Order: sequence, then structure tokens, then C-alpha cells
Amino acid sequence: MRAKEKMNRLDRRTMLKLMAATGTVGMTRALGLGTRTAFAQRRGSNELIAGWNLDQIERLDPAFINTTEQMQIATNIFSGLVYADHNLVPQPDLAESWEVSKDGREWVFKLREGVKFHDGSDFTADDVLFTYNRTNNPKVGSIHRRRLAEIEKVEKLGKYEVRFKLKSPSAAFLMATLSRFPGRAMAIVSRTALEKMGDKQYNVTPVGTGPFRVVEHKVGSKLVLERFDDYFRPGIPKVKRITIIPVPEPETAVSALRTGDIQFHNRPPSQFLDVLRADPNIVIMEGPDPGFQSLELNQNRVEAFKDVRVRLAIAKAINRDELAKRGYFGRVLPDVGPIPAAQKLYFRENKREISAQKYDPDTAIRLWEEAKVGKMKLKLLTSIVRGNLRGAQVLKPLIEQVLPIEFEIEQADPSVYFQRGRQGDYETYLAGSGADVDPNDSLRDFFITKAKFNYFGYSNPTVDVIIEEQFREGNTQRRIALVHLAEDLVMADAPLAFTHHLIEFVAMRSEVKNFRMSPTPTWDFSQITLG
Repeated sequence: MRAKEKMNRLDRRTMLKLMAATGTVGMTRALGLGTRTAFAQRRGSNELIAGWNLDQIERLDPAFINTTEQMQIATNIFSGLVYADHNLVPQPDLAESWEVSKDGREWVFKLREGVKFHDGSDFTADDVLFTYNRTNNPKVGSIHRRRLAEIEKVEKLGKYEVRFKLKSPSAAFLMATLSRFPGRAMAIVSRTALEKMGDKQYNVTPVGTGPFRVVEHKVGSKLVLERFDDYFRPGIPKVKRITIIPVPEPETAVSALRTGDIQFHNRPPSQFLDVLRADPNIVIMEGPDPGFQSLELNQNRVEAFKDVRVRLAIAKAINRDELAKRGYFGRVLPDVGPIPAAQKLYFRENKREISAQKYDPDTAIRLWEEAKVGKMKLKLLTSIVRGNLRGAQVLKPLIEQVLPIEFEIEQADPSVYFQRGRQGDYETYLAGSGADVDPNDSLRDFFITKAKFNYFGYSNPTVDVIIEEQFREGNTQRRIALVHLAEDLVMADAPLAFTHHLIEFVAMRSEVKNFRMSPTPTWDFSQITLG
């Protein structure tokens, strides 16, 4: 079936989601039954209908959020002590101001007064301590607990003042730990709501202090956010309501955008961007994604991967330009390391020329022969998420034509895919990172021996030391040098075969105004207007 023909049909499951969210009549044009669009009926409602590139929105509790798509939503529900602006500079959020001691180990924050949670309870210093203690409690099981490892103590100095004592200075403390998102660990949660509804329900209908409150959430069907009239920033949000519908199917997303049954999509399918750009009613925005994509090589499951020559041979066998062109329609940035272009201060334009993972099939063959592993059969775990399946289908022959490897692609549903990734239940895994606004996110979260996302069995004591040094280094130029050294060592060790960085695309209908993209998942919908 040609792409144009496929785009004119809606997946039945998603059609039902859209009908439930926008009203049956609003689907008439999409189904070829009439001419009145869903937007025409909503014109006076001040409601944004957004499609999301997820099969289901299953996590909204900051303690457990692990994907960019979920963070993009939760950042409109929660606040942190600070937030990252569009230049990746920390700005006041629930903290009005802060002071740092000369040795960089004590941070005192003056908190905003008069802030309300969505359930009407007051925000105070007690909520900062509660959030810290909850995330840091191993019984809670937060996946972001490690972000708090450098904190020695958190103290309440007054009803609206707190002090953080660090074990050592940290250049990444504000952004990596205290920001709303991608910090996650200290996005402020409601003790009252958690005690009332419990962790499980809070994950579905959480309570925060952000510009929007959750009024309905049918997991797998739709999420409805409503303007929080007591938000501490006056005059926003502008829109009254946002209904978010999971729409992961590419053809369905394009069709719904063009008919007006959704007005916004957080990650439009790259293969149809030219079609969307040609539509005068649709606006496309783009920017570098703060993360990396790679082929993970699990040393815990494949004995041969413990030999660095085997890992590096696979990395050097990948023609990344071909992968980008054929697997991702040329709409990604081919690369060979973890530091993304969005981290402008730390990204090196010449990295592809100097990296140990530089494409070199002759050296790849030599390394493979030196390792004496012979022919291998490997399973490659992938998903439809972020176009992974197509990427895997192109990556497979690119490696196989250089090395004696035969890949078997295992395609899993998104929830199973992520679960198996977290459990290290794979031999090779096409995956990556997101929301890496600081090198600490790109390096420390993955490549130290006990990193929270090190599911692939990598360990290098020298790398551990250098990554910890960059984390604590306060001098910017010295930190840049340490980051580059750590990245060089990781690329040479090749625990992952780095492939590319994503380019983030957002699609919206022309009536959606004042949305501003950010190189972080802190997408602020509070400024959006419709008209």
C-alpha cells in the first residue's frame, strides 16, 4: 500500500481513542463522512487536542518516569526548585533565589510563599524534605535515587527556606538534581495526595504545583489536563484544557493532524515530514535532541562482548551515514559518542574524525579476526518506539556485510521493550538516552560501574574516576577537558556502538500559537494560545 493511501485510513484502536476524546462527530472528516472538522467544533472551547508518540502514558510520578515523552507531560504538572530554560540555564521555579557557600558544598534556597498544590494544600519547606526523603528511600524504589547520592543532608531552616549540604562540590547539582525535569529526583510531590491515594494511583493521577492539573486519565486511552487557576505565575496557562491521546501509529498521526482531529503531535513520523510540511495548515518545528542513540552490547548475556575488540569491531562496522539516510530518512545526526550537539559547550564537531568508533570496515574485520570469535548469531531487541524497528532493519545488514554476524530482530511492544531493557534481558538492544542536558546525564548515568542505566555490564575503574571528577569539577574549562577524556575512553571501550543523535520534530496546526521548543523535555504548554 502506498504511503498516501495509508495516510487516509485510521487505525481502528486509535480512531476509537480520538472519537472518545473529541466526540464522534468530530471524526467525520477523518472518516470521509462529512466536512466539519473537530477543530471547528472546538473553536470556542479553548482546548488543545494533542497526539502523543506513546502506546500508553503509564507513568506520571516523577520518581518513576523514565522516558522523554512522559517528562514532556509531567513538566506541566509538577514544579522543581529550579527549571531549565531554553538555553539550558537554571531559573527560579519553586525557589525564588539561592546562595552557595564559598566551598560549593552548601546551597540555601529561599522558597516561594503562597504556592498551592492542585489539591489545595500549601507548599512549604516540609514538601522539599518529603520529596527528598521519598526519592532517597530504597523501599520506594525510585529509579532516580542515585541523583541524590552527593547530598549529605537536607535541612529545614524555616517554613520557606531549606539548605542542602553536599558531600563535595558539584557542577551539575542544580540541573541534574534540583530541576523540575530532567532532574526528576526533586520534582516536588504532594505528601497529602500520596497518603490519600497511594503510590499506584498517584502514578496515574498525580498532584503537583504546576500550571495544569490532572482531571482524567484513562491509561492507554487519554489524559486530560486542566488549567490550574491557583498557579503561582499569574496570567497562565492560556488554554483551559489539554487532552492528550496516545497516537503512536505514523499514518494515523499524520491523518489526524491533517484533518484537524489533533492539533499537536510531540514526535511526528519522520518519513512523513515532507507531507506535513507541504500542508499549509501545519507548522513543523525542529531542534537537536539532548540524548544519544546506540546499539547496546550486553556483556552480561554474551561472553564474547567482554572482549573490547569484539565490541569495537561492531562499532567500527557501522556506516552511520547510510544508517541515517536509509533508516531515519536523513533526519538524525550521525555520531559516534554520547555527548549530544544540544550540549553546545561540550560537543565536539570533529568527534567523528577522532573517535575510536569511526567507521572503518577493514579495521573492524582485523579486530574480529584477532578476537577469534568466528561466526556469531545475535538477537537484537527493538520496538516501534522512535522508529527503532526500521532502524534495526537497516542496521542489521550494515553490520552483517562487514562481520560474520547474523542478527535476529526481536520486536517487542513498547512496554515490554522498556521492561526488558531495564532488566538487561537482551543480547543487543537498540536504545538510547534522553533529556541529557548536562554531561553528567550522558556519562555518569550510563558508564560508571554502578550507573543506574548500566544494564549492559560495563566497568572501567579509570572511567569511573574521571566521570566522578568531572561531576565535582567547578572550573568550566577543566570540566570540559574531563568530559572529553571520559567520552574518548568510553568510545574506545565501546560498551555501546553509538549511532546517532535524534533531531526532535514537533508538528502542530497553524491555530496553535506561542509554543516554543526546548532542548530539554521541559515543554511549557502554559503559554500556548489557540486561534
